[in-house]
Amino acid sequence: MSATLLAVAGIFVREGRLLMSRRPEGGTWPGLWELPGGKVEDGETPEEALVREWHEELDAIPLGAVPFDFGTESGLVPGRSRRHVTLLFFRVRGLRGTPSAKGVEAVRWCPADEARLLATPPADAPVLARLAAEGGGAFRDTGDAEGRALAREAVENDSFIEGSEALRARRAVTFVKRGSAEGRDVRGLLVATPHGARAYRNVCPHAPIPLDRDGEPLLSADGRFLVCRNHGALFTPEDGRCVAGPCEGDSLASLRVVRSGAGWALEGGEA
Repeated sequence: MSATLLAVAGIFVREGRLLMSRRPEGGTWPGLWELPGGKVEDGETPEEALVREWHEELDAIPLGAVPFDFGTESGLVPGRSRRHVTLLFFRVRGLRGTPSAKGVEAVRWCPADEARLLATPPADAPVLARLAAEGGGAFRDTGDAEGRALAREAVENDSFIEGSEALRARRAVTFVKRGSAEGRDVRGLLVATPHGARAYRNVCPHAPIPLDRDGEPLLSADGRFLVCRNHGALFTPEDGRCVAGPCEGDSLASLRVVRSGAGWALEGGEA
């Protein structure tokens, strides 16, 4: 008995290195390195399947995928029936998240000279050869300006605060999120305190401009205060109250945040 399957795979190259994943033992083509992807489920478009597979396998989201190539596989799979697979390959122009081995044996970033030495499923080999040929023997980056813009938009639309998983004492991170109740972007800051993380709008009460400027740190050298780098105002991280400067006695507008995995997410609205 034969079966026909439609599958997808994504091609993402960053700094000349191609993202590849290793297939788990016990499945089809066990232990081989491949362009990440998987089967298209009933009711899915190929693009939707690629997003789902990368999220399930790599804990990352491909953005701006465009068709690149296709291939077919046909034959007997050990322990299984004869099958025919049509594989659609997509060039991925942006990436949300950091790929990790969530549902695969391993991930790696391979330059062209390394990738050609890896054992891969039959349909992947000609695609790898084409990628190297088009780059004059190397892999060209697949990301572009639109892909980077999509990645920024994905971060802003996601309530999770980038960098919050590494939040620690004497550290603060800034963020921008879209879709506030008032229809405006939320520009905020998240800071660690002895009582847990606190979040505030990144707007000085003295004037409607951000506290940070030109990459200067938000916290004072001793970590005791948030500092407005434009006016020199000092705020206590625990409650956002200004204790020195032109807005003394005023407070930063609080934002509600909740635990999300290893980090923090914006819950929406002011606290």
